[in-house]
Amino acid sequence: MDFKLEERAANIILKRGVKVPVTAPLFLRLFGTKKINLVVKALSIYTLKRVAVHYLQMQIKSTEEMTIPEGFEIIQLHDKAVSKIIAESILNNRWLKFLVPFVAYWLRGGLQATELFSLFQLVIVYGGIQDFINTIRLTEATRITMPMNLSQKETTS
Repeated sequence: MDFKLEERAANIILKRGVKVPVTAPLFLRLFGTKKINLVVKALSIYTLKRVAVHYLQMQIKSTEEMTIPEGFEIIQLHDKAVSKIIAESILNNRWLKFLVPFVAYWLRGGLQATELFSLFQLVIVYGGIQDFINTIRLTEATRITMPMNLSQKETTS
């Protein structure tokens, strides 16, 4: 399972996307299509912002010493938020945001819990926020925004 997760992460980083086979909705099953492939690609900044909003609304605290009942409580409280994050990632378009609740509802019934949570982990960990954090750290380290003293004299106090 670890290798598959790393392979999916590499695919999403390379912008090829990760294909997720899902049971087709009813109107497609009537025409004979049983499964469809949804693709989670690298997130746009708009989608990343919407994912961040949903993730921060979850307010998950430290999970280091979580018990099984606490885990079930988190699932019960945040299953809709997790499916909304996955739906946002699949749609990845600002003009299709009205479809997010419908796709999220459909994903809750069409994906197994392990698939849903592995996609959630993939989106949160490899969704692009690490690049943003690295850019902020680089800017801070190189101090690009610090005013420069262009005078010839050294200032002393």
